Amino acid sequence: MSRLIEVRRLRFQYPDGTLALDGIDFYLDADESVALFGANGSGKTTFLLHLNGLLHGEGEVIVCGVPVTQNNLAFVRQKVGIVFQDPDEQLFMPTVLEDVAFGLLNHGVEPSRAMSMAKAALAEVGMESVGDKAPYHLSAGEKRRVALAGVLVMKPDILVLDEPTTYLDPPARKSLIRLLRGLPQTKIIATHDTAFARSVVDRAVFFQHGKIAGIGTVQEIAERFCWDTRYGTV
Repeated sequence: MSRLIEVRRLRFQYPDGTLALDGIDFYLDADESVALFGANGSGKTTFLLHLNGLLHGEGEVIVCGVPVTQNNLAFVRQKVGIVFQDPDEQLFMPTVLEDVAFGLLNHGVEPSRAMSMAKAALAEVGMESVGDKAPYHLSAGEKRRVALAGVLVMKPDILVLDEPTTYLDPPARKSLIRLLRGLPQTKIIATHDTAFARSVVDRAVFFQHGKIAGIGTVQEIAERFCWDTRYGTV
């Protein structure tokens, strides 16, 4: 079994003194996907930002056998692709196709090849028809798919998604579930949506006050920490 991510004793404190992570131990194997549950402010997003070096705390973060350090960021960011909670943070070019191709061009891929790969990534997420549109003309669900295409085009081994169902209506949510279930990458998904998580991941962890307070199946974590799961959220 291949271990893609291993985190040991990770601790992070923001400049204002907030202790966001307080000794996190975590692992992710190649044959699984994991949901991160926990209240807002429990440390989930801070943790995710450590996985490709956007934040650096105390302890160890190892991705595909390589420590996440300044010298290794190029390698790590090829392995770990992050889709942020707000897709507008990732969509800033005049057209959708230019947005998806941006990362490739930034890595020196020849422009015609970059555009071809971007079109293929848009087709993979069912958005090939919007390449010439401006991102701000898209719905929330469409923006989410385009942001995902911009990550997938870089061919990461691990997909990290922060609250991917935020602002999605039920049809868009179902469509995202189908899409994620069909993607081959190992996934880490921070979410409050237990029903969504059950459809996509194998295992769940619960963050509480900067610590991992529980590990188990989605159902086990929901029953242990949420008490009432009728509404599908934690």
